[in-house]
Order: sequence, then structure tokens, then C-alpha cells
Amino acid sequence: EATQKETPVFVLNTPKHSITATARIIDSHFVVEEGSLAQGAWVGTNSENTSYAKLHGDLIQQGVLVRKDSKCIFAKNYAFNSPSAAGAVVNGRPTNGTTEWKVKGTDKTYKDWEAQELMKQAS
Repeated sequence: EATQKETPVFVLNTPKHSITATARIIDSHFVVEEGSLAQGAWVGTNSENTSYAKLHGDLIQQGVLVRKDSKCIFAKNYAFNSPSAAGAVVNGRPTNGTTEWKVKGTDKTYKDWEAQELMKQAS
């Protein structure tokens, strides 16, 4: 049976927009969890033609993101290719996911956590 190494829960919190999302790493994908909130529309500048803006729109069309008031809510878990892709969809704008996602209950960034994991594997 596959042993899923437990990874911490990562939280992206954008108080200005009352958005909180949670994610964990599953099979090397960055999976945003069902029930997480996201920006209701893409708000980044020059935005409609970026791949992340398109992804945000696609997820609404596919029913992964469901509109709720001015926000969207993840109707199911969704696997992104990177923390930055996940962060961009959640915030509705380009986001440095490696520094914006934090290990739940700490100030440790995804980047710091990943560096620690790589150190563990190297030793």
C-alpha cells in the first residue's frame, strides 16, 4: 500500500479580502482543499490573458469554484502544479505561492518548509 507521507496543512490568508484557503501536498501536487475561499473574479492587472486568469475562469466553468456572494468557494479538492498557481487562483491575482502559503499555525513559509524537507532527504 502506498505510504502517503504526511505533509502539513498550508494556509493562505488574505485578511484584506477575508479569504482563507488550505492546501496540502498530495503526490507532488499542491492540492487546495474543498471549502477553501477564493477571490470571486480575477483582479490582477492586464489580467484576462494570463494563464492563471484563464485557469481561474476555467475552474468556475468546471464547477470547481462556486460563486458565493463576492467570493468563490472550492466545491472540491483541486490539484495545482505549484503553490504559486494555487495562490494566484485563490487571490485572483499573481501570487508568490512559496512565500504566501504558510504552515498552519506557524509563520513558516512553504519555501522554508520545502528547504527543510530537502535538507532531511539529503542527510
